[in-house]
Amino acid sequence: MRHLGAIAAAGCVLALSGLWAITPVVAYGAGASAAGSSAEAATAPRPALWRTYDMILNLQNLPRTYTCDELWYELHGILLRLGAWPYSINILPYHCSPSPSGSLRSPDVQVGFQLPFFLQGVAAKSAPAQAVERTIRLSPGEPDTLHPSDCQLMQQISQTMLASLASLPVRIDGQHFDCSAPPRRAADFHVTVTLPVAVKERTVATSAAAPH
Repeated sequence: MRHLGAIAAAGCVLALSGLWAITPVVAYGAGASAAGSSAEAATAPRPALWRTYDMILNLQNLPRTYTCDELWYELHGILLRLGAWPYSINILPYHCSPSPSGSLRSPDVQVGFQLPFFLQGVAAKSAPAQAVERTIRLSPGEPDTLHPSDCQLMQQISQTMLASLASLPVRIDGQHFDCSAPPRRAADFHVTVTLPVAVKERTVATSAAAPH
C-alpha cells in the first residue's frame, strides 16, 4: 500500500569539470556605495558542486485528474524554478490518467534532477561550479505551469519532494495552503524556499525532451 510522502531518494555527488561556460549574475561596479558593496559581498558566488537526486513521489487522491503529460510539465516547471540543471531533469509519470476525463487520481512520478550545494574547506579550492543563495517562491503563476487548481498537488509535492531536500540544500522558509476555498480558482497557496542557485551553465547541444 502506497503512503503519501513515501520517497525513495538517493543523492550522488558528481565532480564535473571542464564542462562549464561562465554566466555571471552578480555585477561589481567601481562606483558602488558601501551599502551596495556589502550587499554584493553577501551574494557573491561561492564554490559549489552538483548533487543528483532520484526519488519517487506517491501522489494520493488528488482533487482532479492529471494526465501524464500534465504531471510532466508541472514537475518540470517547478524544478526549473528551483534552479535544477535543465538537462539533468528526468521525469517519468505513471499510474496517471490517459485523458483529462479519466478517473485515476493517485499517480506516481519518478523524478531525477541535479541541484548545487556549497563546498567549504579544501574541497572548495577545486569546485567546478559557483552558486549564490536565493529565495524562491512557488505559487500560482510562479512558475507559469502552476494554477490555483494545483493547490493540493503542490501541497503533496511540498510534503514529499521538497521535504526530502530540506536542510541540504533547500531550506523551507514558509508555506501556506488553503485548498478548500470554492471555487477551485480561489484556492490560495505558496511555498517559499531558500537554496543555492548556480551562476554557471554547462555547454551542451541537447535539451530535455518533453513528453509526446
